[in-house]
Amino acid sequence: MSIQSFSFRYFLVTIGLSNLGMGLQKVLYPWLVVGVLELSPSHLGLAQLAVLLPSLLFVLLGGVVSDRLHRGRWLSVLYLLYFIPVGGLSVFFWLGSVSFLQLVIFGTLFGTITAFVQPARESLLGYAAPEIMHQAVAKVMVVQFIAQGAGFIVAGQLDIVDPLHLLCFQLLVFLLSSIFIRRSHPLVPEVEAKQPPKPPTSLKNLITELKEGLVLFRHNKSLLHLILIVFATGFLAFGVYLVGVPLIAKQLYGGGATLYAGLQIAFTLGIISVNLGVMNLANMFFKSGRLMVLSFLARGTLVALVALKPSLWLLFPLIYIWGVFTGLSMTLGRTILHNEVPDNMRSRAVSIYQLCLYGGAPLGALICGLTVEWIGLRDAFFAIAWVTLALSIVTALRSPLWHVKSARSVKD
Repeated sequence: MSIQSFSFRYFLVTIGLSNLGMGLQKVLYPWLVVGVLELSPSHLGLAQLAVLLPSLLFVLLGGVVSDRLHRGRWLSVLYLLYFIPVGGLSVFFWLGSVSFLQLVIFGTLFGTITAFVQPARESLLGYAAPEIMHQAVAKVMVVQFIAQGAGFIVAGQLDIVDPLHLLCFQLLVFLLSSIFIRRSHPLVPEVEAKQPPKPPTSLKNLITELKEGLVLFRHNKSLLHLILIVFATGFLAFGVYLVGVPLIAKQLYGGGATLYAGLQIAFTLGIISVNLGVMNLANMFFKSGRLMVLSFLARGTLVALVALKPSLWLLFPLIYIWGVFTGLSMTLGRTILHNEVPDNMRSRAVSIYQLCLYGGAPLGALICGLTVEWIGLRDAFFAIAWVTLALSIVTALRSPLWHVKSARSVKD
């Protein structure tokens, strides 16, 4: 595939549009359960599981399928497939008969489609030049989080806007995403004709190709240790954040939704601001693998500092810095991944990376919650900080990730 058949500008437009729809989804869907149908927290948990579980179960298959197809055309079809769950739910709202079962079916379909969208969309970043990969990833991160924030704001109008209107707006967003991703990565027959033929689609071949993706990580020790620290990041850093920040607001400071929302905003601003900085770097950091390990250690240190219950004027800067190191780690991990894997296996590599990251987070959230109930919030945070320190030291002493350099550094 030639780089000339990929437009990064249209790709960013697609990232913005699709994440606007995803941000809308993240607020609209749970609110339909608890705010519109007025169901219990257990119903909300089941509804969220309906979205998240398919994303984990099918993401590896999504990576295999994406590597077999033209990604631009495949993504265009996938965005149109969102019309099935979103359009179906819109019809039920128009008829005035929405049930919890319908919402669960909607969530399952939405999560399944997303499992195929994520590796295909992320793999298109591989068409950026290796020496500016960090800038491309940072730009995507900035657009992604700003667009999601805009989606949150739109969904926040549920008190004055009918859900049907928001669902119709979401349909429009996914339609535009389908159009712009085709413009970003159009099918060029002359280029496609030069690609080696794919083996016939069969269960055996799909399993074989999935194994090839796993073997890639087994043979490349830097990639193997990358996904190990990514899993640790999902398990410890993200897991703690998902459970810890709401508890910080409520238990440590006796605050409510306003304080929690403020902490979320501070964290998001940290992610955006660090990536705005990375966007303007001509060269990536000399040893990006080492910096990723240090950012992991820094987040563990911040967890310990937060456990000390600093005053509010210090808590917000700490959460902001937590967001900075999180955003930096996300950009470094994706940059290393894209610079280390071949294009014909990129979607499979991305799917494995995402499975480790997003698979570790819910497990970490569960363990964090149980630990807090067992020994208390502050002691749980200190314990997590010590585990993070131990893993960081082991990685620094024994892992090849510590010595991974940026693409420009390798050339120099």
